[in-house]
Amino acid sequence: MKTFRLIEMALFAVLVSVGFTACSSSDDEETASIEGTWYLKSEIWYAWKNGQPDMQNVTMQKSYADYDKARVWVIKKDGENLNLVQTRKSGDPNTYTLEKKGNNEYQKGSDRVVIKSISAKLLVVDYYDGYYSDYDDNDKEYGVYTFMR
Repeated sequence: MKTFRLIEMALFAVLVSVGFTACSSSDDEETASIEGTWYLKSEIWYAWKNGQPDMQNVTMQKSYADYDKARVWVIKKDGENLNLVQTRKSGDPNTYTLEKKGNNEYQKGSDRVVIKSISAKLLVVDYYDGYYSDYDDNDKEYGVYTFMR
């Protein structure tokens, strides 16, 4: 009977430790924050037609090496707005203020940025180039950026 009780206690200890391990936080379960350094993983651009993205007309599609330092967004919150430092392959970083326009929607000059999804490691952004402008359809584009950290 003592052997059975010891086995029962050992089994209970194993189950409790497994339960605590299963409940511990992991990188994927961290609170997702827009703030931080994001490395562009891929981008796909579509033409603009009749006042909206033409999802049948891909104008450019690229994938980048993990943690490519030539295409980086560093984002910090400033009240409801976001401060963005964008580093591109072509040279010096550019600094922008993304002004809050709606739920997960921001404006940068004539451009519209919409956060589609965010997790601890992945950020997906809709980018409407020339959205807040009177450009004709030939000067507007719609892109989807996927970032990682």
